[in-house]
Amino acid sequence: MCCCCNCSNTAKKVWTWVGVVGIFALAAFFGFGWPAIVNSVARSEFVMQPGSEVYENWRKPEVPMYFDIYFWDWTNPEAITDPNVRPNFVQRGPYVFLETHDRANVNFNTDDTITFQQKRTWHYIPEQSTGDFYTDRVTTPHTILMTVGKLVKEMNDPMLTGLLDIIINANNLVDGIAYPNVLVKDILFDGVEDRLLAALQGLLAEVPDLAGEIELPDWDGFGYFIERNTSVEYDGIFRMRTGTDSWTATGQMVTWNNAPTVPHYRGVCGQVRGSTGQVNPPMTSSQINNPGDFILFITDLCSALTLKYDGDFVLNDLEGKVWVGDNRVFDNGHTFPETECQCTAPVDQCPVLKPGMFDVSGCNFGAPLLVSFPHFYLADPSYLNRVSGLSPMRNAHEFRYALHPFSGIPMTVNGRLQYNVDVKDYGLAVTNGVPDVVMPAFWVEQRVVLTQDVIDDLVQIDTLRN
Repeated sequence: MCCCCNCSNTAKKVWTWVGVVGIFALAAFFGFGWPAIVNSVARSEFVMQPGSEVYENWRKPEVPMYFDIYFWDWTNPEAITDPNVRPNFVQRGPYVFLETHDRANVNFNTDDTITFQQKRTWHYIPEQSTGDFYTDRVTTPHTILMTVGKLVKEMNDPMLTGLLDIIINANNLVDGIAYPNVLVKDILFDGVEDRLLAALQGLLAEVPDLAGEIELPDWDGFGYFIERNTSVEYDGIFRMRTGTDSWTATGQMVTWNNAPTVPHYRGVCGQVRGSTGQVNPPMTSSQINNPGDFILFITDLCSALTLKYDGDFVLNDLEGKVWVGDNRVFDNGHTFPETECQCTAPVDQCPVLKPGMFDVSGCNFGAPLLVSFPHFYLADPSYLNRVSGLSPMRNAHEFRYALHPFSGIPMTVNGRLQYNVDVKDYGLAVTNGVPDVVMPAFWVEQRVVLTQDVIDDLVQIDTLRN
């Protein structure tokens, strides 16, 4: 009789070990010792070392991951200076992609850590998408123009502002404050033609000291994910603990880009901490009985995101725990003092942003980009009141992360974040009369759901343990 013909490698190793022990030892250990044996054998597989279950699944993930992109189409940009008309947006998509991760430059270090890079690749799935990623068009805020405006306003140099006005107007470098009717594939991955970006790149190449600390990307056109698909370098260099010294530390980040902190945020907000969400340490008994916060380090935010425990979770008979993004995540110190370090302004000016927005300009060439939950979910009502077309709903727009406590394996992930542009009158002639409004650009959902075969294996391990 085959007791574990359909088990995963982890479950098979548990059964193999038991077979070696023999029936007499099994009888002696039954009760107290049996769960301890299973715990010990299984947890040896939940550390990052060659041949272990968690390492092999991390190196070549078997569970599919999907990346859904929803784009906001700005329908009335011509009315931007009309105080009686709110900017209106229509949601396009989702454009669904299969996301794969390939690990590169993997090195095991002598301090029980592993260093690596990763290449993320997105494969478009038209049959699961709404609309056509290759032919759909949208109108969206001119992010490069807003970036230039923000930078020159911060520099407070009237001569530079006047010079830029002359350059922009004389050369017809922008069509208002929007990218009008551009292909979705271009504004995301391929890059739209940006005359302003090209002109300023040329100007800075000829006179590098002219603009002081203005930093512009060297892209050929502008796209939110340009040069990112299949890039090994974009996500940076990760260093995380393997768990070989302590399984309670498996997958915990130590440094990112060779540093334990990021320069964009103060205090704990700038610390490299938590996991990347793909490898997590198994929970201890006390953590299972009294779960605390769950911390994810998200490279797109250059920061960690703290999720709140939301209760038990069941997926096809597999029991787990779930955490969610609540109103503390992007609070900026209004209600939760510990989030005040999210503010990127001088301390005596904080908080600047109302709750619900997270400033990511520091890790995006100074672009006035703000991250929120989709549809301004949980954000201050003033954001929603300045635009039309958005309808926040918890079941559709909440950030959720569920995992299996004993293994630390993610059960379901709904990583939902929205990227917005801080549009305002930055002092340039072309932005004259533009109101202060945070405009949604696009939002994404990274989706993961355990396959049934993995669920069955984990249910079987839980049964052996209990």
